[in-house]
Amino acid sequence: MEAEHSPNATPPNPKTMYLFYGFATITVSSTLFLLPFIVTPALPRKLYGALPYQNTPTKHIKTALKLINNRIASKPPPNPTALPPQKLKFVDLGSGAGEATIQASFANFDALGVEINPSLLLYSRVASFISRPPSCQFKSTNLITLPFQNYDVLFMFGVKPLIEQLKPKMISEVRIGGLVCLYRFKLTGMDEHFEIVGREGEVTLYERTPSKINEYNKIKLNLI
Repeated sequence: MEAEHSPNATPPNPKTMYLFYGFATITVSSTLFLLPFIVTPALPRKLYGALPYQNTPTKHIKTALKLINNRIASKPPPNPTALPPQKLKFVDLGSGAGEATIQASFANFDALGVEINPSLLLYSRVASFISRPPSCQFKSTNLITLPFQNYDVLFMFGVKPLIEQLKPKMISEVRIGGLVCLYRFKLTGMDEHFEIVGREGEVTLYERTPSKINEYNKIKLNLI
């Protein structure tokens, strides 16, 4: 039996259709935006190349900045004759939602957040636009090619596989007196290159020691 066709059927309510399409648009947009947060951490790293995203709690960010500022205050300024005084450079390696980078900027650092997740990068830039930090930017770049020697402070959430991969780069590039601040994990086996200068809870602050850098350079030259 064929379905009966009724030319006088009542058309859908336009308001209902607008609500439906609006809901569908919001649902699809939200899904696309949240995809890297939810789905990508479960995918093999070969497919995405990113580490699972975990947010650093605000209280630990505050602890990290306190340890960093206390250490900086205990040392003479690197260039006391500079006018105006130069801001120290802070980089968050894997900046996520951008909170640590933004807070570092408000703490008077020239702050950079490095993040490869496009959704997190967009979120960070929007958050920065809203909060208006004085000196803050976010970009997507390969951590292996990022010049660590250009920064006074390196901050990391501390994902162990990434730390292990970056250890040789830290040894060769972190400047004398440069600070490395880690949350949760530690720089194991790096006592000859970095000294612990602050620790509170799960946050550990390291400083590159000058004598160790000279020893490393001598070894490096002998190997060439």
